[in-house]
Amino acid sequence: MAYVIVVQGGDLQQKAVSEWMRDVPTDAPRGVIYDKNMQPLAATATKYTLYVRPSDVSDKPAVARLIADVFGYDYDATLEKISKRSSEVTVAKSVTKEQMMRVFDSGLKGIYYSEKNYRYYPYGDFMTQVLGFCSSDGYGQTGIEAYYDKYLVGVNGQILSESDLVGRAYSGAGSYYSPAVAGLNLVTTLDKNIQQIVDGAVQNAVAKFSPKGVYCIVMDYDTGGIVALSEYPSFDLNNVPRDNLEQLFLSSKSMAVSSVYEPGSTFKILTAASALDTGVVSVNDRFYCAGSRVVDGKKIRCWKSKGHGSIDFAEGVEQSCNCVFMDSALRLGTSTFYEYLRRFGLTAKTGIDMTGETSGIFIAENAVKTVDLARIGFGQAVAVTPIGLITATSSVVNGGKKVVPHLLDYLVSSSGDKISQDFAVSGERTISQSTSDTMRELLTRVVENGSGKGAYVPGYKIAGKTGTAQKYENGQIARGKYYSSFMGFSLTEGARYAVLFIVDEPKGYMYYGSLVAAPLVGDIFESTFAALGISPTYTGEEAELIGEPFSLPNFAGLTVSEAKREVAKLGLYCEIDGDGEKVSEQFPLAGVTVDKRNVVLLVTE
Repeated sequence: MAYVIVVQGGDLQQKAVSEWMRDVPTDAPRGVIYDKNMQPLAATATKYTLYVRPSDVSDKPAVARLIADVFGYDYDATLEKISKRSSEVTVAKSVTKEQMMRVFDSGLKGIYYSEKNYRYYPYGDFMTQVLGFCSSDGYGQTGIEAYYDKYLVGVNGQILSESDLVGRAYSGAGSYYSPAVAGLNLVTTLDKNIQQIVDGAVQNAVAKFSPKGVYCIVMDYDTGGIVALSEYPSFDLNNVPRDNLEQLFLSSKSMAVSSVYEPGSTFKILTAASALDTGVVSVNDRFYCAGSRVVDGKKIRCWKSKGHGSIDFAEGVEQSCNCVFMDSALRLGTSTFYEYLRRFGLTAKTGIDMTGETSGIFIAENAVKTVDLARIGFGQAVAVTPIGLITATSSVVNGGKKVVPHLLDYLVSSSGDKISQDFAVSGERTISQSTSDTMRELLTRVVENGSGKGAYVPGYKIAGKTGTAQKYENGQIARGKYYSSFMGFSLTEGARYAVLFIVDEPKGYMYYGSLVAAPLVGDIFESTFAALGISPTYTGEEAELIGEPFSLPNFAGLTVSEAKREVAKLGLYCEIDGDGEKVSEQFPLAGVTVDKRNVVLLVTE
């Protein structure tokens, strides 16, 4: 007896209580996910399930009539159901609080309830890959829901009542309520209003270019806080397509975090910053572009097949000359260039608080040939994640500070206590402040005078770089398949945002980053400034940069050189598609009203 009482007593007491008591579980509310302005992005609502314990019911006809009236059930069928010889019968699911109160206000005995929480998303198809979704039992499966599941999930409670062997409650016996403990609330760096702006731009890209996919990230380049992240295709988080696992997997995975792509010319931002920071080039160094370079016996073309001629480094950045960036990479050398790539964080994961992140793919340093190094200089022979690229280039314009991209700002307990999380900018530096200042000016020139004109917004200072990269399939260039992108930075106080916009396989001639992505980034910046209430500051140069709107002439039939001269006279930037001598088509079409922000595409015969 001493052994049973002393040694086994605790365990036996617990088992005895479980035999004496009947329990009904109550779900713990999952924490709310908020944007930075405390707008709920994911929340929990409670519905109830009603039970009847036939052995506890003293007036079965009255209970049956009540349930039939409240829920619209058939009276006879309900009476038959609650009259069965069963310890417990479920009579209604997804019961609202109002319905439950009508039942319990009747005072009839033998009716019990349990709470069931369900997750809902106020905006439906919104931040799909970022927020993620939960399983049917309330645990996070993707996105923030999965990454911070241990904080969001609470501790379930229960309602206990004393009962006899067959489940009848003792007369006069008490009930015991163990309350559920709600999960922690998450306040993120996301901004619902800017996300809606970005979603609109993504849908515009889908409508105009019928692409395979579209990805856009907006990040505070000073702190690393993700402000918006939109991807196509996606789905309504309130209607998860669980019956189509292939679609579910493809649409719920964040391609901006878990996939890599060859960035093309947007990568030139990093080559230029590295070369300037080491001093192997200066802004005024001159280069000669004949349309190609021969490296290791292989001919590597500049995008401008007839060459840029003699240009300085600043002009090379503005005109995105491949030869300038090949020479810059070769001057850096493999060891130094790879050291800068490590500093920028491209050879490892960024550490963003999302599931499924991967790192960039680079040729092993000891295997890099001279021809490989030349190609890396202008964004070929490398593969990076979109989140990796925006993080690396952010340090180029923020003074050289390495940041950690993140979604969580802080946690809040159900009692309102704030629990801070540390995503502070690390002490590491990528480049010097002076190099960063120079790069800001060079990238501003790209938007004011070069291929990034489409992103220009009057009255605001914007910097950036376009990118048009061919895709590869089975080791070969896939004809007609491109990544069109633009990496833009607002240098305006109050909106220190980096925006990376990528269109995967736009259809038709309009595949240049200058024509596809840059104008969409300009739209995002313009709407963001308006949403934040940031007024433009005009200078005398603003009117000259934009000019008065005018009707675009017809360039068809002109030689390429003639058409380029005419376009230049109008103050416009142009892209050339094809190697023919004469222009056969143009975009925008002749007669369309444009200003100096427009980029003209000349298609040759």
